[in-house]
Amino acid sequence: EIRIIAPPVQFRRFGNAAALGLITFGICTVQQSMMDAGISVGYGHGTNSMAGQSIAVAGVAQFAAGLWQIANGDTFEGAAFTSFGASWFAKGLAQFPGSGVIAYQESESPEVARKQRGIIALTWGIWVFILLAGNVKSHVANIVLFSTLNLEIDFECAGAWTGNERITKAGAWFGFFCGLSAMYNAAAILLNEENFWFNLPVGNWYTPVPIQDEEAAIYDE
Repeated sequence: EIRIIAPPVQFRRFGNAAALGLITFGICTVQQSMMDAGISVGYGHGTNSMAGQSIAVAGVAQFAAGLWQIANGDTFEGAAFTSFGASWFAKGLAQFPGSGVIAYQESESPEVARKQRGIIALTWGIWVFILLAGNVKSHVANIVLFSTLNLEIDFECAGAWTGNERITKAGAWFGFFCGLSAMYNAAAILLNEENFWFNLPVGNWYTPVPIQDEEAAIYDE
């Protein structure tokens, strides 16, 4: 009898892709928020120029970072990066000429389209609140990131439902600071004592209590 023995599975180690996910999200969030807030280009102008950035940078690159984090065993960051990468890709696709999405949106009445944006923002606000709840035991830099992101989406939702331009602009400013905090979190991962003079402070405030393995405790006794 001939038995075929499969070779051992080789373990492939991935690097930490969180910095990639954070920096791609942060860069595009700052750009989009500056345009939504009316900085330099005026309110409501220039956002279509974000199509390429949304698809390639915050979309594909961030989505790939999420997949790498899942492969690394980090379910939380994997879910966050892949979901937001898909969201940015969809946003870029909606702004891309020839996709058919623009023509469909133009066929809707402005009020209906505005309320549709409010519904989308509402559901994403719920998801970001879940991510924020999952970060309460993390460091302060992460909490600031998800808090400002939650406020950005909440104000965007309220501005879309009410049609109030000031509320939408306020949400864009929260998004601006959210993007900066994401870039800082990425820098805190990349800049450490191995390649920099010091570790960037992130505000570690919670020290988890180690959970003792019951089986190990039996042997210790």
